[in-house]
Amino acid sequence: MRLMAFDYGKRRIGVAIGDELTGSARGLVTVRPGRPDSDRTIDALIARWQPDAFVVGWPTRDDGQPTALGPAIRAFGEGLGLRHGRAVYWADERLSSHLGRERVRRRGKDPGLDAHAAAIILEGWLMENTRNA
Repeated sequence: MRLMAFDYGKRRIGVAIGDELTGSARGLVTVRPGRPDSDRTIDALIARWQPDAFVVGWPTRDDGQPTALGPAIRAFGEGLGLRHGRAVYWADERLSSHLGRERVRRRGKDPGLDAHAAAIILEGWLMENTRNA
């Protein structure tokens, strides 16, 4: 199964692609939400990569409660799933930006911190959800 992951933020959305077979993911691009071409860019990535489902990073505080951005992220993910007719899975995204910074330092051509964070979110989801498959 091929999955596309999103690290949603008010200023940037990181996009990554990965699959269950390898258990790995790679950052594709960082999109700026609210721009006229942002939905078209995401739609074009989905058309190109044909993911079977989406994984969206879900931020929580230390007490497990969603952050203030939670409602916007929920609307983004649910809208994406409805628009493209695919399942949406939610993944803990704590530490993804920090770990993404580490990847940025080690890579050449860079799709952006948020795209690396999306790849980390997806790899974590794959590890949690395909362990016993």
